[in-house]
Amino acid sequence: MFLKRLTKKPVFNRSLFRKQLLSYFITVLIPTFMIVSVYSYTISEDLKSQLKQTSDNSVQRVSKNIQDMIDQINYFSLQLSFVPDMNRMLKNPSQFTLYDYYQLKEQVRNQITSSELFESVYVYSALNERFMTSGEGLYDAASFFDQPVLDQIRQNADKSFWYEVRDDYITFYKAIPVTETKPLGTVVVNIPKDRFLHTIYNLNNSSDHNVYIIDSNGTAISSISEAKQNAINRLAASAALQKIRIDNQAYFANTQAVQDNGWTVVSLIPYEVYKELFAKKMSKLMLIVFVVFLIGLAIAYAFAVRMYNPWKKIIEVITASGDNKPSSDEYLLVSGAISSMMDTIKQNEPVMKDHLISDILRNNVTDKISARLEQAGSTFPHPHYAVIVAVFDALRPEDEEDPQRKLIMYSMVSETLKKYLPAEGTVLDRSKLGFIVNVPESGMDASIRELIHQCFAEMNAVAQEELNVSLQLIVSDAGSPERLYVAYEQIRRMLNYKAVINRSDVVFVQDHTSELKFVYPLLLQKQLIHSVTAMNPGKASQCVDELFQQYIYKSKYPFEKLQGMIVVLMSSVLNELLKEGHDIGSLNDEVDIFKLNECRNNDQLYQFMMEHISKIIGFLEAQQDKQVTNQYVAKTIAYMEAHYTSNLSITEIAERIGVSSGHLSRTFKAETGKSMLEYLTEFRINKSKELLNSCNDSLHEIGQSVGYNDVQSFIRFFKKYEGMTPGEYRKST
Repeated sequence: MFLKRLTKKPVFNRSLFRKQLLSYFITVLIPTFMIVSVYSYTISEDLKSQLKQTSDNSVQRVSKNIQDMIDQINYFSLQLSFVPDMNRMLKNPSQFTLYDYYQLKEQVRNQITSSELFESVYVYSALNERFMTSGEGLYDAASFFDQPVLDQIRQNADKSFWYEVRDDYITFYKAIPVTETKPLGTVVVNIPKDRFLHTIYNLNNSSDHNVYIIDSNGTAISSISEAKQNAINRLAASAALQKIRIDNQAYFANTQAVQDNGWTVVSLIPYEVYKELFAKKMSKLMLIVFVVFLIGLAIAYAFAVRMYNPWKKIIEVITASGDNKPSSDEYLLVSGAISSMMDTIKQNEPVMKDHLISDILRNNVTDKISARLEQAGSTFPHPHYAVIVAVFDALRPEDEEDPQRKLIMYSMVSETLKKYLPAEGTVLDRSKLGFIVNVPESGMDASIRELIHQCFAEMNAVAQEELNVSLQLIVSDAGSPERLYVAYEQIRRMLNYKAVINRSDVVFVQDHTSELKFVYPLLLQKQLIHSVTAMNPGKASQCVDELFQQYIYKSKYPFEKLQGMIVVLMSSVLNELLKEGHDIGSLNDEVDIFKLNECRNNDQLYQFMMEHISKIIGFLEAQQDKQVTNQYVAKTIAYMEAHYTSNLSITEIAERIGVSSGHLSRTFKAETGKSMLEYLTEFRINKSKELLNSCNDSLHEIGQSVGYNDVQSFIRFFKKYEGMTPGEYRKST
């Protein structure tokens, strides 16, 4: 509706204006929607990553809790192995009396009474096939009330540890004694399934109700619907979230195998959680898009109005009246007029004259030049000639490849130049026009220079305002026609140094061939080097400004010396970095001094120098930051290795180093590839291995000496990093 109301205004009654408005508006919308698409994808991936991290934490907590419970069962079996009566019963069951069985049963009962986790425990003696239970008493194999347990023991006689998920219990089997090479019996631990799951989910005081445990047979230990069971069984092993549907509801599923026992932990995240978070993010994004939409519409309208005005003037000229509305589409009308103009130019173009001018400038015609020009229809009244080369560059990159612009520029420059001096010209290449001008005196006196400056002012105004190009004129000295090619060669050599020429200027060759003593700006060089090495961009910018004001913008020195000065100056800055010991190998790829030859004028040269100096300062700042970072990491490692026996925290270490804990953690991880806790734990474990090999201290004493007050924590971390307990490690060495 807004666009419809706008198009009813008088300025919109031109179809060309509507096309321009639409094109500019689409130019704004396309990148906007591309950015929205990319940002939407980024939001989606970030949310999935956050959900994956949350799910991983839950799954890892449950997996760790399962492993901790299995460790408790192993520890319980280890305790039983150290009971003297247990070993005597297993080795000599025939000499074990009923009273002895009663005493041993009471010891086992006392050990499990303190744990609310175990429901009951059976001890199976392989030599006499008897079961001693913690609650019911002594049974032989034939009369034992839990025959499935006996079947399991006989079927898995070669295993040292396994489990069985039953209707109401999870039964764990562990060969005993663990201190013997060949087990003589089996301890059977029955844990109620509900109690087991309750312990797993609440061991860390966390809510992991959307996490399910699946045994090695694919059966859910957790209470779960049949639909969820079937969906979980179809999940493939993957490190990424998997989207599934259960009872017409979508979920993200995350799976992880529990180490050593074949169980799988599955986390289900409702897809609605993701949708709600994504909707909140997208609502903010859409608000931004709407604001950008309005701004883009305003900008497109402003550009369309501005760009339509020149076309409007052209159309008024074509239709011969500013009040009459064109009878046909304006775009077609102007295009037709331009096509007609181009056809007229081509039909009336003096081809022979164009080729002759080109041959004279390139020294393909060496004699009777005046006569050849007269034969081609160019009659010059004066005996002296000069060469003028007009160089034009598009102010906008999109206009550089416009094929019509070259001919329009030639027509404009030629017509303007002929108003002031007799001249004939040709198109030299894509952005250069060559002209032979006729002057009354040899050399370039003040009156001729003034005429050329007036001519340039007129054509440059048209070039910038109407054609969006910058214009330069390079003017040779005046002499005989036979030396025109020499004059052109002088101009060509000068064009090799366009980088030190003003964007819009008249340059007289003779002004830049003098033998003025060139004084190299040594003081400015020292100031620039000092400001760069001091990483002071403001001071460096002042040095470059002063250099351009003194040498580039108003200097009469030869251009080749000025351009050589820039090369030496920039090289001296890099050389100073080498002297200070910086490795500038990577910087050489970004700072290519000799690319200044690609600069088309001294404005681009100025930008070239500022960009390169900025890159050099950025390189030095990055080197400085890296040194500071390395110092932080080195101090952190030294402090941890000196105080590893103490109870260290990241906050305490950061305070000692003098930085924030968050910054120190990120820096340490980026430099070493490990977190601070991982590095400290590995260092402590390595120190404990040295003590295990060199002394007979107890595990509790060794754990305390490397910073673990709790022996269980020491054993758990040691097994996590070494794959075995400290006691097993001591035996293996």
